[in-house]
Amino acid sequence: MKKSLLFLFCLASYMLNAQSYNSCVDASNAAPVTVGTYSVGTINGDIPPSYCIGNGTNVTGGEWFKYTTTTNYEVTVSSDLVANGDKDTRVHVYKGNCGSLQCYAADDDSGVLTGSNTSSYLSIVTFNAYVGETYYIVWDDRYSTGENFIFTVSESPIAPPPPTPPVTFVSQNINTPGSYDRAIVDMNGDYLDDLVTVNVDSTYFDGSNNVTVDKPYIFINYQLSTGGFQKKKIVTTKPDFAPSWSLAAGDYDANGYTDLLFGAGNGVTFMRANNDGTAYTEISGPQNVFSQRSNFVDINNDGYLDAFVCHDVAPSVSYINDGSNNLIFNNTNGLGNYPGGGNYASVWIDFDNDRDIDMFMAKCGGSPERRTNQLYRNNGDGSFTEIGASSNLADIIQTWSAAWGDFDNDGDMDAYVGSSTGYDHKLMRNNGDNTFTDVTSGSGVSTAKIGHENVPLDFDNDGNLDIYSNGSVLFGNGDLTFTVFNSLTLPST
Repeated sequence: MKKSLLFLFCLASYMLNAQSYNSCVDASNAAPVTVGTYSVGTINGDIPPSYCIGNGTNVTGGEWFKYTTTTNYEVTVSSDLVANGDKDTRVHVYKGNCGSLQCYAADDDSGVLTGSNTSSYLSIVTFNAYVGETYYIVWDDRYSTGENFIFTVSESPIAPPPPTPPVTFVSQNINTPGSYDRAIVDMNGDYLDDLVTVNVDSTYFDGSNNVTVDKPYIFINYQLSTGGFQKKKIVTTKPDFAPSWSLAAGDYDANGYTDLLFGAGNGVTFMRANNDGTAYTEISGPQNVFSQRSNFVDINNDGYLDAFVCHDVAPSVSYINDGSNNLIFNNTNGLGNYPGGGNYASVWIDFDNDRDIDMFMAKCGGSPERRTNQLYRNNGDGSFTEIGASSNLADIIQTWSAAWGDFDNDGDMDAYVGSSTGYDHKLMRNNGDNTFTDVTSGSGVSTAKIGHENVPLDFDNDGNLDIYSNGSVLFGNGDLTFTVFNSLTLPST
């Protein structure tokens, strides 16, 4: 029995310390390492031929190991082991022949085990290894504590490459002067979206310390049917309130040119376009409104565009169109009327297909009452009933916004309820009876980035609605499932 134990101990020691070589040539003529644990003693062999990470300061030697495989694997080499305590290691991985090695992977301090230190200086490197290739794992002695340690080699299947997105995007730089880059909207009724920026006023010093005042203006890049843009700077009177928190666009006087709403932290300004879109009239009220999202929408179903502004710290407000191009302030509409506000995004939709406009209110943080999402059903007579709880949309989360659309192509609008922090996004199917069912599980939406903005669009023109969500694109499959891409070249919000 004692002889057997001694034999096993000697065998284990041999396996732990085997296959450490002082040169690439020696390692190339030896058996390769496989899955297991290996020992690096005194590092006194050839230094790496080049440094795949960092530089060669203080490096006097290296220890060499060969790795080959008969199956394609993702290989992890790690000194991040409890037994290594406070060691400071560095590893390089090369591929090729000894006379022509190429850096393939490397690591210095990716370990997480700290020993008695507050930081880890151990190494973890992962690389894909393929049949027919030879790889060399080289540990150097750049650090004084980088000798006499152990490391492991592990293998796992190589993850399949991500699917190819159905569309890609190319950035285009467009000159958009102004303090506020805010709107993409058709400003002149030609059915082409234009780019709108706003400058309230700017005072600055030039190179000779001369004071320059840039007058307020609205800058429009009018999109051309032939491609490109025609630029137009329209000087305006100074608005009482800047679009520092929101901007809405709509032709509320129905003259064919788009008007603007500026939402600030302390009030609201309307900029009304004249009859040829060459000038704007500034209209502001005395009311103190801490604006969040704002909209132009026909709230009372009389055929005239009204305006709605989410209030951050008080009940939301509306501006009702009297039919004579006047917007009348109203703070008693019953929409988003929680006393402490918290109204971050009003999304206007006809979710019940009764041909009048309903509204989903996405909420922010604070007390449970303040951060509970709401759904307002239009009663058809200018009044609304809040049915968030009975509809299953009264989520107590910090939502900020939601994307509504017919994601299953059944003729009614479903809801992608965004999350800005602490929760996953939710996907809610419209049941057609003023209720919604949570179909998040298996839909793919929980893998999208969290944030503040969510917009439904058909990016790939396949007839299924997609969603832009905080830098992610969720390509809809038409059945309440999505293929999510988090790394397309897109702006984040």
